[in-house]
Amino acid sequence: MKPADIEWGMLRGALIGLAIAAAVAGALVGSSYHFWESKDLAFKSADRDRRAAELEYRKLDELEQMVVTYYPMFQELERLGIIGEERRLNWTEALRDADAVFKLPSLTYSVSTQEPYQDQAEFPLVEGAYKLYASEMNLQMGLLHGEDFFRVLGKLEEDADGLFSVDSCRIERRRDTPGGWEETHLASECRLRWYTIQKPTEVGS
Repeated sequence: MKPADIEWGMLRGALIGLAIAAAVAGALVGSSYHFWESKDLAFKSADRDRRAAELEYRKLDELEQMVVTYYPMFQELERLGIIGEERRLNWTEALRDADAVFKLPSLTYSVSTQEPYQDQAEFPLVEGAYKLYASEMNLQMGLLHGEDFFRVLGKLEEDADGLFSVDSCRIERRRDTPGGWEETHLASECRLRWYTIQKPTEVGS
C-alpha cells in the first residue's frame, strides 16, 4: 500500500490519541522515576540515621559497661584517699599511732607543699583531666632496732589514707651496746612521697 492510499483523516484521531497516550505514559514514567528517586533518597537518609543511631547506642552501651566495671574501682580509690583531696591529718594520726604502739625513742616529721607530680616526674606523664599531685614527707625516727623501721612503714601503709612511696632512706647506728627502751640505738631519716589524684573539679581550687 502506498502512503497516498492511506486515509489519513480516518487515522488522525487514532494518531492523536496515541500521541496523547504516549505523552501521558512518558509523564507517568517520569513522575514515577522522580517519585522512586525521592523515596530512594529518603530511604538512604533514614538508613544513615538508623546506622548513626545504632552506632550512638553502641557507644552508650559500651560507656555503660565501662561505668559498671570501673566506677566501683573509682569509688574504692576515693575511699582509700588516693583520689580526692590529700588527707594530711590522717597521715599524722597514723604516725602518732605507730609511735604509741612501737614506743619509739623519737619521731618527727614535716610535709612539704603539695605540687603537681608532672613537675617532679623523671619521665613524661600523660594525665588528661585528672591531675596527679605529690607531697614530700621528711620522716626522722629514733629506733630501738632495725625491725622498728619496717614496722612503722608497714603500719603507715596499713592505717594511713593515700598512697606513698619511699624515695630514700638513711639509717645510722647511734649505740653499739644495749641501752634502755627510751634510748636511740639507730637513727633513720627517710623521704616519703605521697600521691594524690585530683578530680577536674578540684584542680586549681
